[in-house]
Amino acid sequence: MSSASLPNSGEPKMKWEAIIPLFTNPFLWLDLGKALLAPVILFGGLIGFILAGDSDPDWGRAFGVLAVCMAAVAALFAFVELVVFRNRMAVHFALDDKEIAYESGRPARTAQKIGVVIGALARSPLLVGSSLLAASSNSLTVRWRDVKKVTPFPARKVITLSNSWRPVLRVYCPDAETYESARRFIAARVPGARDQSR
Repeated sequence: MSSASLPNSGEPKMKWEAIIPLFTNPFLWLDLGKALLAPVILFGGLIGFILAGDSDPDWGRAFGVLAVCMAAVAALFAFVELVVFRNRMAVHFALDDKEIAYESGRPARTAQKIGVVIGALARSPLLVGSSLLAASSNSLTVRWRDVKKVTPFPARKVITLSNSWRPVLRVYCPDAETYESARRFIAARVPGARDQSR
């Protein structure tokens, strides 16, 4: 892998490319659910505040609209995963003694740019927003000193790295050998992290 380079460091000690599933990936749906929780609470609270002063509030219709909006976001998410990315995306990882770098493959970055253009032409803030959100996570670098919890998922060959309150990166490995090597590499550099094997 050459595209996921570690800034301000030498040659990575470990590096690989993995092809991850999208629509059938429970971690992505979990992350989407967490991302949608904030707007549900925000808009739900706003709806409740507005209707509280109504003499005959239609709670079912109001929260039904909110549910439809959230379902539309989930449907768009599924459409992009299945149609645009065909349920797979190439990702790159590079690890050294100080940090881990993640970068999505070129097809993913191209598809996200296309999504922004199509969304703008179709005047769809939802599509533009989701494409920009995806583009913002095209690459990421996490320092080992910022990792407070390591959660391996050996059955799925995934390692979740979290700070003190949320996951910051999910490390996908292409095979069991890479997974085990990465797990040991990470454990050696995050000795104070809580290892919660699943």
